[in-house]
Amino acid sequence: MQLITTRNKEISFAELKKAISSGNGLELIRPGDKFAIELKNGEHVNAVCGGYVNEKRARFVLEDCLADKWRMNDTPTNKGGYLKSEGRRHVLEDILPLFPDELAEAFEPRFLSEEIDGERHEYADTLWIPSATDVFGAGDWWNEEPNSFQLEIFKHERDRVKEVAGETWSWWLRSPLASNSSTYFVRVSTGGTVNYDIASYSSGVAPGFDL
Repeated sequence: MQLITTRNKEISFAELKKAISSGNGLELIRPGDKFAIELKNGEHVNAVCGGYVNEKRARFVLEDCLADKWRMNDTPTNKGGYLKSEGRRHVLEDILPLFPDELAEAFEPRFLSEEIDGERHEYADTLWIPSATDVFGAGDWWNEEPNSFQLEIFKHERDRVKEVAGETWSWWLRSPLASNSSTYFVRVSTGGTVNYDIASYSSGVAPGFDL
């Protein structure tokens, strides 16, 4: 069983989840606090507490990108939204199985909702790419989602910068660019500002999860 250290206390994933779900999460982990995770492929990552959705649910995002860049779609299109994207498939089928079983079992499904071709789609994922609202709050470049709000850890530009092996990477957000273009998804630039790029371009991936 992998143990984690939160606020100088070593506990199991199950104990952290129990504390959060009982409303006592702030006693162990607060926004900006992080814990280390060893993935099954040997990669080491840190999960940062981004904030609390409510008193019994905390939201986390990886501190830096995973070692492999990825694309949001195989072709330069955002048609199908995040729901039908290659980025979502990659997160759920390739990345999620790498997390320790005890931690993955503690993930709380996050409700997601998006309008695709005029039709509202609602679904829930246990591991996801953050939305533009999660990172930047309300904006004109993307459509806001229910259950999305700017996380406390992303209030400052420098705190949105992510690295891999000392190199700064831009990283994907799951929000299609809200314009007449059907080509782009929003992403975070290497400097921590909002940007967008062609969906088939490879960029960093830093998934999030709820406990």
